[in-house]
Amino acid sequence: MEAEFEAAVEDRRPLLFALGCLFAAWREIGKHSEGRLTLANYALALGLLIPMAALQFQQAVGFLFWAGGTPFAISSDGDGPNLYLIWSQNSAIPVLLMTWLLLGMAHLCLAWMLVEGDWPRIVKCGTLIGASMITMSLFMSVLMLDLSSLKTQVVELAIEFVAMVSMSRWHIRVLAGASCDWLAR
Repeated sequence: MEAEFEAAVEDRRPLLFALGCLFAAWREIGKHSEGRLTLANYALALGLLIPMAALQFQQAVGFLFWAGGTPFAISSDGDGPNLYLIWSQNSAIPVLLMTWLLLGMAHLCLAWMLVEGDWPRIVKCGTLIGASMITMSLFMSVLMLDLSSLKTQVVELAIEFVAMVSMSRWHIRVLAGASCDWLAR
């Protein structure tokens, strides 16, 4: 391949040679199980995990806007805000903000680790995300805040969990097949 590249440089067409190699690699990547796994990892990271991180950061920004006015998202049914809880709810804003930011950063780290294929760290990061979400829901319910913002995120976390489990099983199958092929050589 280096000799072909040298010939392309002499013909003053190294970019065309590089583009031809790139297109050939793209044609071949779907033919191998490792290539399909790599594409699926990137699709899951870009299509699910990074948008989930954006959703977490959006929630954190929403907490900043709510902090300026009345207590945010109080789940009272037309009775008005509970005057006994206003101070507690307003003092919980920094903790809730940090938890939302932690969830966003954890999703970005999870996407990075998925692309890297570091499964022990993926499990640790997934555990952190689950524990943070449980803590957030308990904390918000104790403060009698509206939990409707968490409903969609719990569903998305369940989808994320199923996707990660199926991706890990696929990864195990591909590695088992690759090691058998490697041992047969």
